[in-house]
Amino acid sequence: MQGLNGAVGLAVGLGGFVGQLYPASVAVFGALAIWIIGATLINLLTDPPDKK
Repeated sequence: MQGLNGAVGLAVGLGGFVGQLYPASVAVFGALAIWIIGATLINLLTDPPDKK
């Protein structure tokens, strides 16, 4: 899940910097927002492993 979150953030960042789909400031903000919010949601919504 974290890898998917990272890949989506990277795609947004590259879309702004390399693809010129939107300004660089939007690319940075979008990538960071996806990484931070995504990581938080993944940590909150997934079950921890069973303790033995």
